[in-house]
Amino acid sequence: MIEIKLLADKKVIIESCSRIGIANKNKKILYPSCYLYEKDNKTFLLHFKELFLITRENSYNNVSLEDELRLKAVCFCLRNWGLIDVSDEAINPSNKYLFVLPFKDKKDWIINHKFNVKNLYNVKKD
Repeated sequence: MIEIKLLADKKVIIESCSRIGIANKNKKILYPSCYLYEKDNKTFLLHFKELFLITRENSYNNVSLEDELRLKAVCFCLRNWGLIDVSDEAINPSNKYLFVLPFKDKKDWIINHKFNVKNLYNVKKD
C-alpha cells in the first residue's frame, strides 16, 4: 500500500487505473492491477490482492514481489501523467510488469475486475 496525493479528479484516476494491469491480448480482456483506497483522510494506491487482505476475504493472501513492482510501475505511470504525487521510493519505471490500455481502445476490451469495485467506490461499474 502506497500513500499518494491526488492531483486530478478522483474519478479520472480510478478510470485510469481500470486500464492498467495484466492483459490477455488474444481475448481482449484486461485485469486491472491497482485501486485507490481511502482511510483516515489519506489516499492510497494498492494492488488488488491487498484489498482482499484488508477486507478479510483472503481470496489472495500472497502478494508477491512482482505484484509490488507492478504497483510501483502503476504509481510511476500515474505520476508521469500528472495524476498523483508520490515519493520517488514508491515508483518503478519499468513497464514490463503491466499493460496500459489506451482510452480510445477501451470500448473493444472487457475489463475484468477481480475485486468488487462497486463496493469500493460506491459507483456503478462501467
